[in-house]
Amino acid sequence: MKKRHLQLIRLLNRGRRFTADELAHETGASIRTIQRDMLTLEELGYPIWSVPGTGGGYEMLPNRLLPPFQLREQEAVALYLTLKWMEQIPDVPFGDLRDTLSDWYVNELPHDLETKIARLEKNILWLGNKTVPPAPFTKDVYRAVEQRQKIELTYATTKGARKFIVAPVGMALLDLKWYVYGLSEYGLRQYRIDRIEALRLLDDTFEADDLATLLKASDERIGVNVRLNITPLGRRLLEDVLPDIAEKNEWDVPEVELPFLSRQLLAAGAEVEVLEPTELREMMREQAERLWNMYE
Repeated sequence: MKKRHLQLIRLLNRGRRFTADELAHETGASIRTIQRDMLTLEELGYPIWSVPGTGGGYEMLPNRLLPPFQLREQEAVALYLTLKWMEQIPDVPFGDLRDTLSDWYVNELPHDLETKIARLEKNILWLGNKTVPPAPFTKDVYRAVEQRQKIELTYATTKGARKFIVAPVGMALLDLKWYVYGLSEYGLRQYRIDRIEALRLLDDTFEADDLATLLKASDERIGVNVRLNITPLGRRLLEDVLPDIAEKNEWDVPEVELPFLSRQLLAAGAEVEVLEPTELREMMREQAERLWNMYE
């Protein structure tokens, strides 16, 4: 398949009708070449619908079954292992799809490659956290993100259940836990989906930047320089807390996140010492005093 064919497929997958002239303009090919390309794609199994006459053109039929990729052996194995890895992620928002996709895929492969994969999957294992709490509202959150629809959450906070109305701009998977990022009266906030006790989709829709853009803007908040003295064991204990901890001793941290960071640093005990800022040292001292008083 030529590069131009792939470009044509991407254009037609936008869900609208294109004239031959538009496709020729987008790809830089002649109208005669586009007409030949459409015939070639139809022969390859792509459900392309052509409408003759004024106002006609080409479009891809909805609810299509796409033909399999033309992959080299290593690419086919890599794709299968990727699908198997996805099956390990709890509460994938696509429901039961994750349990059948890899089986459907491997059944389409040549028998010798299927045998090779069956051997490999017994030697390549995903031994993740088996105690991840269930997050039954993941599929509902995904639907709200996809449709740009506001939601009302009943959320379990440290002070009890609270209700929030948020515009869910996106989702993220962190340490096998799903989070929804929502805009509310408090700004951009993240909520662990397994802590959602109830969820209601509202009729209100919203417009917002994509999650990647919003997170980048959030990272540009004025931060506080945090400088630590960390032992090798401390670096190991905190490798999921601070980025590039193997090489760095200083980080720029938003001031509002210092209380949360102090609790995370306390988990490393004497393996980490806060050198600055002073307010973070005070938070660590207060946390340590509370812990000491519990065991007096």
